[in-house]
Amino acid sequence: MTTQPIEHSEQLKKCSEILKAMVAEMAEVSPDTFPDKKTIHTEMPVQLAIIAEQAERLAELKPKDKIFGLEYHESDHQTLMTLFMDDLVQFTTQHNIDLGFNILSYGQRRIPEHAFYHLAVSPLLPATYKSIEQHGGRVFEIYSIPFKIRAALELKLSSIVGFDHYDAMRDGKTLRVSTEVPVARLLNALQSIDCLDLPCSLVNIKNIYQWACDFCHTGEKEYLWLTMKALEIVSPLFIWEEQKKAEIVISDRWPSEGMSEQEKLTRFINYQGPHRPLYYFREGWSVQNLQDTLNEMEESKRVAALEKNRNIESWVYHLSEKKLAEANDYYCDRTKNHY
Repeated sequence: MTTQPIEHSEQLKKCSEILKAMVAEMAEVSPDTFPDKKTIHTEMPVQLAIIAEQAERLAELKPKDKIFGLEYHESDHQTLMTLFMDDLVQFTTQHNIDLGFNILSYGQRRIPEHAFYHLAVSPLLPATYKSIEQHGGRVFEIYSIPFKIRAALELKLSSIVGFDHYDAMRDGKTLRVSTEVPVARLLNALQSIDCLDLPCSLVNIKNIYQWACDFCHTGEKEYLWLTMKALEIVSPLFIWEEQKKAEIVISDRWPSEGMSEQEKLTRFINYQGPHRPLYYFREGWSVQNLQDTLNEMEESKRVAALEKNRNIESWVYHLSEKKLAEANDYYCDRTKNHY
């Protein structure tokens, strides 16, 4: 075994100590909190505090520990430390921060538009692209992680509330019907309503989602410590063990008074939704309650706007228990665990 992993681990520990000393009186970031993207990009002490936090965590990882909800392979630990150090050198070079590396790095930070085009074409013409060198392709898998997080969160939010579609209305007329989940609008409403019991706060989901959207608009990389922190925070929403904690038997929620056992069985068999969905609603709340509350909020906004002589577009949400999701997993043959 080479000494490189040990060297990286010691370097990360030293960097963490230096950064902690630098930001001790300027910033404090909770391990369970992801800052909003404006804070990340404008307040350097916050960024440095996150680097210190993630560097320390990565350096102290031991076999059998979990990262992002998974029991990691030792070679992945080495890879992560190498990627982290590469990003750290690039970041400190860009911002003229002295951590004692005596190394400068001005590496690539953005995938240009033509590279995205060729990345889109290359899977369809694999033989053609064997002789075409794609510089963007080398970094795309890492750079695009925030985009994948964004897609995962969008789909997860939709399944958490049972989103089906919404009708955009004005003057009692339907302007359009959309099945695209309105993430920002829905998150703001859910924060106000406070009807969900999630393993990841809505504030974190909102901040991580907004941060993750940047790659889609700019093609610029996000540094590894931010990606690591985001993945760690949202992992309980996706890891099998955590999903199972939110699982219910949907028929237990159905009224059954006066129904025969055969009638109950027939309803269960004919039900077209998931029979064991993930149910994150607090006591006293349901998909129907949430739909009613969302629509009442939309109507209140519409009426308030009319009182100010403004005729705004309002929405009518359509949610359904049939749109809830069941627990999903991947099986690991190495650890014999489900993730």
